[in-house]
Amino acid sequence: MDNEVVKILNGKLYVDGKPIELRKKGLVYLLIDLSDSMNCFVGSHAELSQLTGIPVPSRDGGTVLLVERGLCDKYKTKLQAALAGTRGFANKALATKMVGIVLFSSDAQLYHTASHDRKALQDAITTAESHPLRGGSTNLTEALAVLLNLDGPFVELAVVVTDGKPDNAASALINGEMLKAMGTDILVVGTEDADWDFLGKLRSRPDLSIRTSDEGFEKAITDASRLLKP
Repeated sequence: MDNEVVKILNGKLYVDGKPIELRKKGLVYLLIDLSDSMNCFVGSHAELSQLTGIPVPSRDGGTVLLVERGLCDKYKTKLQAALAGTRGFANKALATKMVGIVLFSSDAQLYHTASHDRKALQDAITTAESHPLRGGSTNLTEALAVLLNLDGPFVELAVVVTDGKPDNAASALINGEMLKAMGTDILVVGTEDADWDFLGKLRSRPDLSIRTSDEGFEKAITDASRLLKP
């Protein structure tokens, strides 16, 4: 579109002053938080109060507990719960959608390009836990920018899966508004300790958000598939 003037006005896209209708193509992307806080164990207060270890500062500004080896076999982390929920979401969504994954922490990466390939997607979800991006802060600005920079059809839905606060809420909201203006709905699935003031502004509509406990994280992500359009 050389020399064409592209503008977003009142949520609509204009090229050379003419409104452009954007057709949604059935592409869904999950944006999965890999920040330090997602390494926290999931469990009841009574269970987690029994954990002992060495507290150390985390890169997202919090504190993590270094625990003895073997506890990971007993407890599930929030990231493991999120990935299990992502697997359940994908299994349901693939009936009618192409599904892709963006991973983010201090940086962001297009991890799996949206496709109908069930095995490739499940393999990607399985290996995401050991991705080099794991740990760090919550750079949701870059995660949303990945979708803005995609070549090809517009994305129908972006599902943001997080338990934290964005590094820069203002720039993340700007990218979110640009995505919504291009025709993408934003659905948020977050734990109670996430920044819900921010997520309430990022979501497209009040019905496109699910707030859950850590213990309910997996089921909430899977159940988010019910909000998909036919």
